[in-house]
Amino acid sequence: MTQTVRVQVLMPPEDAGRFEAFCEARGHKKSTLIARLIRDHLDREGYGRDTSPRRRTA
Repeated sequence: MTQTVRVQVLMPPEDAGRFEAFCEARGHKKSTLIARLIRDHLDREGYGRDTSPRRRTA
């Protein structure tokens, strides 16, 4: 079984309402869609799944 990590997302109420309406209209679960969007973004940026977490330096 795959372990998951909880992530909270803060956004303006207007965006949250739009996102909720989009998910409802398209039949998406919010958490599943957010996870997919993050995964897709990381893939597009070339940050592969085998890359260990990197710390930013100041």
